[in-house]
Amino acid sequence: MKAKILLTALLTFLLVNGKAFSNSSTLFIDVMEHPSKTYIIEFDDGNVYETQNDIRIDNLRFGKNGIRIYKRSFQGSRRNPRNFQDRLIYEGNLNVPRNSIIKSELAQRNLFVHSIRPKRANHPNGGRAFEMNQRAFEQLRFSVQNESFDRDKLEILTFAARTGNFNSRQVAELVSLMSFDSYKLKFAQEAYRNTVDKQNYFLVRDQITFTSNQRKLMNFVSTQGPANPPRRGNGRRR
Repeated sequence: MKAKILLTALLTFLLVNGKAFSNSSTLFIDVMEHPSKTYIIEFDDGNVYETQNDIRIDNLRFGKNGIRIYKRSFQGSRRNPRNFQDRLIYEGNLNVPRNSIIKSELAQRNLFVHSIRPKRANHPNGGRAFEMNQRAFEQLRFSVQNESFDRDKLEILTFAARTGNFNSRQVAELVSLMSFDSYKLKFAQEAYRNTVDKQNYFLVRDQITFTSNQRKLMNFVSTQGPANPPRRGNGRRR
């Protein structure tokens, strides 16, 4: 019963939040006046970013985003600050289309949007997809860690592998949560199709205990042919 309750919660989370993250946008902010200063960017959803250079923020949710930008001033040296103070220099709203790239400029206490363009569906390299957002990944990992048996862990992980994308590091971390090689191998094979960086799948192999099963995984990978781009639309952030 517990496994089913956890699985239901996970399904709801991934279906509701996973799609929002996969339909995410990227914001570039060109810091014109003081490019060497430290800036704090805070969104209404609670996400906070800190940067000392021009700003790039991935995985913005589409729709209206409240945003506040602070300039951080240090007392003492930057390496050995005695104290710091954050001064609000911009507060407003940013309307974010789905899967878009927004280029903007921070100047004169204003955020000027210069261009908004859609992310390309196809690239010369066959298309780029993004792995599961870190927040969704942490929720998935938490759900798996709360299961006692590998079979229940595999049930949750199989669903996640079929509905979203991973990178090889994420797959390796999830594989390490199981005890027995047979379950590790099953999940590693299931997750391969929707892994965005298949060239790094050796990271997954290294989490499998026995050489014979490592070989089985690599043989499976070699039979999959050219790497197909992971699915879009169901399937990133600091």
